[in-house]
Amino acid sequence: MPVENIRLTSKSSTSEPKVDDVIPFTTYIWKIASRCNLNCSYCYVYNSADSTWRKQPFFMSEKVCHQAALRIREHCMKHDTRKFAIIFHGGEPLLGGIEHLDMLTSKIDEVFSGTNIEPVLVVQSNGLLFTPDIGDLMLKRKVSMGISLDGPPKINDIFRVDHRGRPVSAQLEECLKLLISPAYKKIFNGFLTVINISSDPLEVVKYLLSYDPPMVDFLLPHNNYDRPPLGKERDLESTPYGDWLIKVFDYWFTHKNNTDIRFFTSIMRILFGVSSSVEGFGLSPVSIIVIETNGDIEALDALKSTYDGSTRLGYNVFENDFDTVARNPAIRSRQGGIKDLCEKCKECPVVEVCGGGYLPHRYSSERGYNNPSVYSADLEKVIRHISDAVYSEMNTL
Repeated sequence: MPVENIRLTSKSSTSEPKVDDVIPFTTYIWKIASRCNLNCSYCYVYNSADSTWRKQPFFMSEKVCHQAALRIREHCMKHDTRKFAIIFHGGEPLLGGIEHLDMLTSKIDEVFSGTNIEPVLVVQSNGLLFTPDIGDLMLKRKVSMGISLDGPPKINDIFRVDHRGRPVSAQLEECLKLLISPAYKKIFNGFLTVINISSDPLEVVKYLLSYDPPMVDFLLPHNNYDRPPLGKERDLESTPYGDWLIKVFDYWFTHKNNTDIRFFTSIMRILFGVSSSVEGFGLSPVSIIVIETNGDIEALDALKSTYDGSTRLGYNVFENDFDTVARNPAIRSRQGGIKDLCEKCKECPVVEVCGGGYLPHRYSSERGYNNPSVYSADLEKVIRHISDAVYSEMNTL
């Protein structure tokens, strides 16, 4: 079915905020550790354009945690938000050990106790420091955990290595055995997987699905016009990432399973008028904000892949409330729907689905973020393929 013939019915996908409106934040990325036990070559925090992590405290303190939680409670109460997510991120969020994680989760419980507001706590980890003690604490505090994993060892170990350049997959597989065991499987939230077009897409997806993850989120590498993606250096209209993803989609779509591959389901949701479940698709206003280990409130952390200091907003949880942050032009610029996109994107027939692509992927030093995604051609190809596949499936019912 041609994408042009699918009309979106979700009002939230294209609505634009009024000048005086505040669109409340619902997802808070807490950088609870500013260092990592891995040295992934593609890491946008430590091996890209930004260097501000060097000035951050190693770990988020109890004082910062408490104040951040208070600011979130204040924001939720003002906007009648009953449920929100805190994603413990890093660096590696488990570097502080069980004591640090216990402090953070207990302080959050304390701040929200007695309210009708439900914090959903998630840890995004490389998994290498997961232990039964940490698993028991996560069960007790109802914390789930996602694991960063790019595929089988021969793929994962290309980029994801320790500080001595050594592979880590063998150690991770042992930790995964513990995580998916009956005792801790309830914690397991799924995988974040960075696409490597030199890998066999079917080998990668079969390996990931062998762990029966609730979710897999395939990520396009954080490249831009100043640093083009591998395989697209000479021609940004080529579609190696789209071709890779289509092979994965066809396998996943025809082999029914319980795993939500969010890259695909987000596209499918938007095609049928439902808001995307991920930030990189659709035109719904962005409601994500980052809190650094020192309490600084910053923009989307993936922007660190563009230029040094790109995430700085000049706010801190001790001095500023989240309504003030939400009114910042840098935040507003990601909530205006199609009007904030470049002219080429505005004219694209799939813009309501791709939303112009993920913001870091639009950057160039010449035009800032006023560009289509460097993956624009890939995205359009995947969207059209999924649209055709879903329509064909519906016709057989």
